[in-house]
Amino acid sequence: MNIGIDHISFSFPSGQAETNDELVSAHGFDPGFISEKLGIDSRLKLAREETVSELCANAVRQLLEESRLNLERVECIGVVTQTPDYCLPHTSALVHGQIGLSKKCAAFDIGLGCSGYVYGLSIMRGLMLAEGLSCGVLATVDAYSKIMDPKDKATAPLFGDAASATLLRVGGAARLGRTIFGTNGENHQALIVRGSGSRAEAFEPLFMDGRAIFNFMMTEVPTSVTRCLEINKLNVDDIDFFVFHQASKYMLTTLASRMRIPLDKVVIDMRDIGNTTSSSIPVALQRRLLSKNQKNKKRLNILLSGFGVGLSWASTVIDLEGQIGNRNNEEK
Repeated sequence: MNIGIDHISFSFPSGQAETNDELVSAHGFDPGFISEKLGIDSRLKLAREETVSELCANAVRQLLEESRLNLERVECIGVVTQTPDYCLPHTSALVHGQIGLSKKCAAFDIGLGCSGYVYGLSIMRGLMLAEGLSCGVLATVDAYSKIMDPKDKATAPLFGDAASATLLRVGGAARLGRTIFGTNGENHQALIVRGSGSRAEAFEPLFMDGRAIFNFMMTEVPTSVTRCLEINKLNVDDIDFFVFHQASKYMLTTLASRMRIPLDKVVIDMRDIGNTTSSSIPVALQRRLLSKNQKNKKRLNILLSGFGVGLSWASTVIDLEGQIGNRNNEEK
């Protein structure tokens, strides 16, 4: 039994985008660095009254509408997030209630960030195969705007808020390959919100050691990609597109150069939304590849690789038959 991706939808905050001009005016950031190095002109942030669970629920509703799937068919939902509305209950329970999913539907959170989508695909597939489930949703949502210092030059120009929802079904058009995982917990402080969770007495804004993250990416991601290709019996030439976590334009172009991957095979999609952490891979995958392939209906091999907070990383491949998003889902 094959579990594959059948559709991807996404949702952005309802407010106006924050432009580079606003950041330059308010905090004196270098506009050239933001636009050219980071590859970002604007980023999207939740309004004060918007919540993470609402943004996520919007993405799932969009998925159900676009795929024409009755919500009663959803047997499990996993939500990848590190910026929940509450420490408890879990965000997936809030999303479940807002949408009105069946009481028989399993709902759980995955506490990962930029590697979370790739991890989540494997977790969802394993659960569905083990329990004989035919239809599940993997959602991602993060709002780093809620935990950042707006004056911090390392994080404020970089991150944007977004949510995504991926429909996973038996016989889904994009078949999932095997996945390579990795963790370096000793360096967890390179990207951290100190004093959060059960240590919330001295809450501090998001801290990121950009140099440490860059070095980690350049060390671990090439090895992860190489191993992923090996276990899936592929080589670089077999891959039509590489969708890495959208860390920054500079990081992705440097990574491509280091790995000798043609730049036209590397998807870069952050100019108008910023680095959307756990949602960056599915949003880029849908906006830059899947929506276009609905017309062309080409068979594609796409490598996905996420990396970041933890420190953690994961890489997998999907074999796209060209029919994703075009199913009528008549049995709904």
